[in-house]
Amino acid sequence: MDEYTIRSAYAAFVAALRESGFAVPTEGWPAELVAAHVCRNNDLISEAAERIIAGEQPSYDNSAAVDDDSLRSYADSAGGLAGLADAVETSAWRLARAWAALDGETENHLLPAVILDSGTVVVDEPIPIRKLIEGNASFHLDLHLRQLKALRP
Repeated sequence: MDEYTIRSAYAAFVAALRESGFAVPTEGWPAELVAAHVCRNNDLISEAAERIIAGEQPSYDNSAAVDDDSLRSYADSAGGLAGLADAVETSAWRLARAWAALDGETENHLLPAVILDSGTVVVDEPIPIRKLIEGNASFHLDLHLRQLKALRP
């Protein structure tokens, strides 16, 4: 993976947001909250990587990226799907820059991480920061792109 791959991985997700036309699900997040989650998660991981590069010892807890009230507030402040598409794009660029700034010393920094999914802890162990970024820009993003596509009528 490289900086360009990370940035471009988000293109389909951003395009789907720009197309809009999503149904509101009876269960789960609507498109706005999915997009807000992706933005918040990217920014939290980017911040952790930037702090590691600066010599700090941060941790990663995605609870702010899964809390419905926080996500609604974030989505509202972004100004709808178009604003969220811009925010996802910006956060993807930040994530890619953070990935590129990691070096041989920092890329394997073990980041204490707690990752929640639907209120359930799915990870509670240290993760190398570069691996977290790469998983976020691949597996995690793919899950949420499929989630968006499932909201098409």
